[in-house]
Amino acid sequence: MSEFKREDRYIIIKRSDLKKVPVAYRSALVDPMFSLLSHLPRRECVVVEHDWPEYHLVWAMIQHRMAGKPVPNFNDWRRADELQQLLTAADQQIDDLRAELKALSLGPCKMIAGDELP
Repeated sequence: MSEFKREDRYIIIKRSDLKKVPVAYRSALVDPMFSLLSHLPRRECVVVEHDWPEYHLVWAMIQHRMAGKPVPNFNDWRRADELQQLLTAADQQIDDLRAELKALSLGPCKMIAGDELP
């Protein structure tokens, strides 16, 4: 079996994004689409945006399906995702604290000569 590859198969325009397009351009974009859409089969799709927690789970589910593998235990995936989020938050907090400590050491109370932050 060949290796699974993600494919960019669809063009999706979110209705709320169309509101951000100037009206003159919007009608030029949308009106021809509606006449074209009436000739195409109706499609029902699920869209999972990249910043949703389910995004990687959905890709994994599709990848397993295409490879003929059983669906993995997604509770394990969810727990791993939760742990990754905690780790990322902890890393950010460490970076913030280091920056604060460095700012303090560069202020009026400088550190003793030779003591530098890692």
